[in-house]
Amino acid sequence: MSFIYRRKIAFHETDAAGMVYFANFFKLAAEAETHALNSLGWLVPGSKYYWLRVHAEADYRHPLHFNEDAEVEAGIAEMGHSSVHWEHRIRANGVLCAVLRIVAVRTTRGNVPVPLSDEEKRQLSPLLQ
Repeated sequence: MSFIYRRKIAFHETDAAGMVYFANFFKLAAEAETHALNSLGWLVPGSKYYWLRVHAEADYRHPLHFNEDAEVEAGIAEMGHSSVHWEHRIRANGVLCAVLRIVAVRTTRGNVPVPLSDEEKRQLSPLLQ
């Protein structure tokens, strides 16, 4: 199952051609990821852990424009020892605009990977695709 995040595209997210600037697709994905984790009670202020991004890629399929209603489907494709492999599908008006894949590793403040326990993987399982 995935988490669905919706919002309108702001003017400042677009380029001179009126389309969402490519890097802003990653901001949309990060917002969706934040809301997805918050929905599970995972993001707590002052946490001793960080989610370090170690890989990111995107396939752009259709432009997204100012004031369009964007829908981001955020889901976990895979869980590793200390990593979460996210897949974000961004749509507008039912049309797939982009697919982003981001790998995040849970680390300490010193960038030491922190394994996910079986219980934590169970807690994250509602987001598995």
